[in-house]
This record gives sequence, C-alpha cells and structure tokens, in this order.
Amino acid sequence: MEKFELVDKNGNKTGKVITYLETYNSNNIPNECYLPVVGVVIVNSKNEILLQKRSMLKKSNPGKWGICGGKINLGETPIDAAVRETLEEIGINIERSKLKEIRKAANGKGYFTIFYIKQDLDIKECRLKKDEVEAIRYFRVEELERLENEGFEWLDNLKKII
Repeated sequence: MEKFELVDKNGNKTGKVITYLETYNSNNIPNECYLPVVGVVIVNSKNEILLQKRSMLKKSNPGKWGICGGKINLGETPIDAAVRETLEEIGINIERSKLKEIRKAANGKGYFTIFYIKQDLDIKECRLKKDEVEAIRYFRVEELERLENEGFEWLDNLKKII
C-alpha cells in the first residue's frame, strides 16, 4: 500500500504518514500539514506546453487539462516523483538533471513542487495510462487561460523563463 509523509507549510517533513486510502478524505490530513505533490511542465522548442486531459474516472478534476504529476511517495524525493509520474502517466522518461524547479507552495491540503523541462516529445510515442489520462496535446501559452483546467498557478513563473 502506498504511503505518504506529510509536510508543513514550508515543505519540511513532519514525520506523520498516511496511506493512499486515507488521502481520499482531507480530514485525515491534520491542520498545518500538507500532502506533498509534484507537477511537471513539459515545454517544447516552440514554447508550447504539453498537457494531459484527466480521465473521467479520476476522483479529482475529471476531464480537466493539467500537467503530469501526482503524490510524492514515502521516501521519495520530489525529482524522483516527477520522473516516476511522467513515466507512469504518459510513458516518457525524462532526464532528472534537466528538471528545473519553478514553484513551491502550499495550496489547500497539498504542498506542490512544480518542475519544468524543455524537451520535444512526439505525442505519437507517448503511452497513456488510460485510467488516468484520456488525451495529451500541446498548447500555446495564450490558450491556457481558456481551458477547463486544474490550476495553472505556475504559469506566471514559466512565462518569465520562456
């Protein structure tokens, strides 16, 4: 069973561990604790952003567009989780050394570490995890504001970079 170590508002480990099933009820996350989560923004050489459309089977944000990502497992670093989640969700190995952190913040009951990587991917080579991802495609930055999405709090930081 997957387990996750909760962090404080600054991303420091608290020693409190919860299981995958416990994450489904936010009341299981004590006040002043957060579930650590990663996201990976993949940007191609045309400065387009690769997004995935979440499966309608997902409990949170079904059918919305977002970036690759997920919970950080117990004992895992944020970079390790970013590489793992990208491989699990779209079947692509990304180079950990090329990941650049663009945002860290507590939001709701999650503590988010967002990375970006500059990499051209051929969408036809991606292998989508069907119970998590319905589709993927590249978007221009200006298109993102019109999307039914799951949060692009990282976008302003990314605009400064690209």
